[in-house]
Amino acid sequence: MTALPIAAEAALAAVVLTAAATDVRRREIPNWLTVSGIAAGFLIHTSLYGWRGLKFAALGFGLAALAFLPLFVMRWLGGGDVKLMAAVAALAGAENLIVVFLLDALLGGVAALGVILARGRLWKTLRNIPRMFAKDRSPELEAGNEKSVGLPRAVTIAAASLILLWAINRAPAP
Repeated sequence: MTALPIAAEAALAAVVLTAAATDVRRREIPNWLTVSGIAAGFLIHTSLYGWRGLKFAALGFGLAALAFLPLFVMRWLGGGDVKLMAAVAALAGAENLIVVFLLDALLGGVAALGVILARGRLWKTLRNIPRMFAKDRSPELEAGNEKSVGLPRAVTIAAASLILLWAINRAPAP
């Protein structure tokens, strides 16, 4: 994990908490929020660290694009989720994005399993797994479709980001 300046920590917390709240209420993550988060990441790191800061934000942003755009193209993630992860990456950097990604995958998996079990869809979900790779698949398998079970992914992204911030601030100074 890489330590972050307090401005980046504050911006990251504000972006992910706002995204989680809007995703729960309206099932959307607004573009103004994600674009502002991306811009804040570049501005904060560049203003504090110059070219090194620009590289830090750009590497995080680039890794997010590389990792999450294919998931969007395959319709496994919604566009708002991808842009939120890009904002997290620009603010937190590539190394911290990997931590957030792993925590989000774990938290998202637990949340998805809970929703699937609560809605009695375990067997249907298991039968749908091979269908996720089909070109012409059911709309219920696409992120953001009203027929899909769907989860407000910004909630797990926010939780993962806040766990990261907690862990960074609990780690002993070098």
